[in-house]
Amino acid sequence: MKMQNSGYIAIMILIVSFLRESYSVSYTNFDAFFKNITGGKNINLRPVLDHKSKVNIYMFFHLIYIQEFNEVEGKLSLTGYFSISWVDQTISWNSTENEIDIVTLEEHIIWKPSFIIGNSYDGVKFIHKDDTVMRVQSNGFVTWTPGDNYEVVCNADVSRYPFDAQICKLQMLPWGYTSEEIDVIPIYDSVVQWWYTQQKTWELIESSVAKNEDLQLLEFSLTLKRNPMFFVLNLILPICVMIILNIFVFLLPPESGERVGYAVTVLLAIAVFLTISSDNLPATSSPRISSISLLLFADVVISAVIVLMVILSLRYYHREDNYPVSSFMRGFVNVSRILRCQVCCCMRKKEKCNGKGNEKKIKWTDVGKEIDIVCGIFIIVVIFVVNALYIIDVTVGLPGLD
Repeated sequence: MKMQNSGYIAIMILIVSFLRESYSVSYTNFDAFFKNITGGKNINLRPVLDHKSKVNIYMFFHLIYIQEFNEVEGKLSLTGYFSISWVDQTISWNSTENEIDIVTLEEHIIWKPSFIIGNSYDGVKFIHKDDTVMRVQSNGFVTWTPGDNYEVVCNADVSRYPFDAQICKLQMLPWGYTSEEIDVIPIYDSVVQWWYTQQKTWELIESSVAKNEDLQLLEFSLTLKRNPMFFVLNLILPICVMIILNIFVFLLPPESGERVGYAVTVLLAIAVFLTISSDNLPATSSPRISSISLLLFADVVISAVIVLMVILSLRYYHREDNYPVSSFMRGFVNVSRILRCQVCCCMRKKEKCNGKGNEKKIKWTDVGKEIDIVCGIFIIVVIFVVNALYIIDVTVGLPGLD
């Protein structure tokens, strides 16, 4: 029994020794193979057998996430990676002999092209890093996938803020090589979005890729559409409420003594919203000023005119009856009453609408009341026209409405 156990132990020792020897030989072969394909390489020379021929470089950009789009600073922050491929004619082996199809190399071992972000926000920036790797196939086909957080310049057009859409570009430019030495070829005609995570504020609705043949520059364009609901609830609707409240100042009784204070309060509230809107927009008028800024400015002007109208109305309303009503003011009151009768079809007293019933003495309180009515109607028409122009302006040319 002891001899049988000793036999099993001997067999196990032989098996382990065989496996260790096999592993050692396999590692040794691979190490020699690695030194053979990488030894003596000059990484400064393009990997072509004929130095006059071009290196075809195939590329696409995979967008993973849009971190931020700062309209005020004109900066777009992206997370993604580039897939860059080419054929290294100085590296090849027979995969059937070595049973090795693909090897992984650090990027400083063999030649690689140099690229910069052409429109980088913070100076010239190369895309490569020292900790990335390259995959090399037996036929010399090399794949390099450098990834990073990229910050590019994107000047926003906020003329239709917050219902705007922006076109931002990521430019990839070869550094140190001419069009006679390399040829950059886009693999896809759009930005790849296999693992793209949608951004909360901006929706990516379209992308494209364009190439400049002279510079071998690839331009990845992204069309971003803002999700406006937050701004509608926190900016647009409060402005609408404020301007509607402005109209009701003419319904306050003149005896209350609160009309001027009410009008000034609404004016200041609209001015505050104008300040909030200005903080979220770039300080530029190119290509033109934002529609929301124009709307807020128009509302401020309307509110200021309402304050003046209220002051004028109160001045006439509280004027003492010792001062006779001028013929101009009497004519103003009569014309206002006639027009209101004709527009509203209030023909219960036809003589009154024809001016025959206006023998009654007109007082300064009547002048103040008519001024309130005329000014209220005028302001309602102006507010309607201003807001209609704003709606037309922000809806014309929006993506999805063409």
